Amino acid sequence: MLHIPDDTPVWTDDFRILTREQLNIPALHMIGHAHFQAAGAKLDTHFHCNMEFVVVLKGKQQYIVDGKLYTLYGNDIFMTYPYENHGSGGGSQDVCEFIWFQFDMSSSQNFLGLVPPYSEYLFRQLLNYRHRTKKANMKDLPVLQRAFQLLGSEEISQKIQGYSYFLQFVTNNICTTDIELTREVYSTDIQEAIYYIHTHLMEDLNIEIIAGHCGLSASRFKAKFKEELGITPHAYITSLKIDTAKIFLKDPGNTITDVAYQLNFSSSNHFSSVFRKYTGCTPTYFRNHRFSNIY
Repeated sequence: MLHIPDDTPVWTDDFRILTREQLNIPALHMIGHAHFQAAGAKLDTHFHCNMEFVVVLKGKQQYIVDGKLYTLYGNDIFMTYPYENHGSGGGSQDVCEFIWFQFDMSSSQNFLGLVPPYSEYLFRQLLNYRHRTKKANMKDLPVLQRAFQLLGSEEISQKIQGYSYFLQFVTNNICTTDIELTREVYSTDIQEAIYYIHTHLMEDLNIEIIAGHCGLSASRFKAKFKEELGITPHAYITSLKIDTAKIFLKDPGNTITDVAYQLNFSSSNHFSSVFRKYTGCTPTYFRNHRFSNIY
């Protein structure tokens, strides 16, 4: 299985990695930031020698671990253990933005540059961490973004601030015993909205109708939906339609126009444009490769 060490610095517009040497923080192996404004390349099944956390800032991301699919949205935290195989399942990575980081769990000594008892506390909390997915505190997402920005600075004073922000995010969201932020917890009205969307996906979904169904105004519904899932209702619906389109396209009896019509796209051209944005390929290309391992 492929081993990705993540020890090479990268700095592009949509993909950035700060390595252990650049960070100079004991036990923090790396931290990276990705911002895919269109579908990115597939993430091959791989493993790391370190404990890895992915924090989705916005959009949607999918991972497969031991054959189980995890679908993540903004505000979700995803964890993999050292040497645990994971990947995107052969498909392209979705339109999304996320920050990920890895901890070297080989020793508690000087963990994250701290002295006892703080180093032992954080190390022990991570060793006992059992959430595959978990919700982050919304107010802490800007904290993590700021941490990454400052850790990438050349100024020592800014690096120190970035280190402080990073510790704040970790202690508030990862090294906590609070289990009320797990992935499954959404408010009742938003759960109703999600159920309505899934059961009426083939219809012309209207935000006002969905909002009314769960007893909210349209503006309140859109704000609350994004607050809880980290993605707008429109983006959620579109992403779900593309996932459904992939299933339909594997049936040779469905033409591309048929699929576009069934999922209420305005035209086959519009459907193809959206499909390409979310998958990185055209519906025709996807269909021609449906029996390969690419998708």
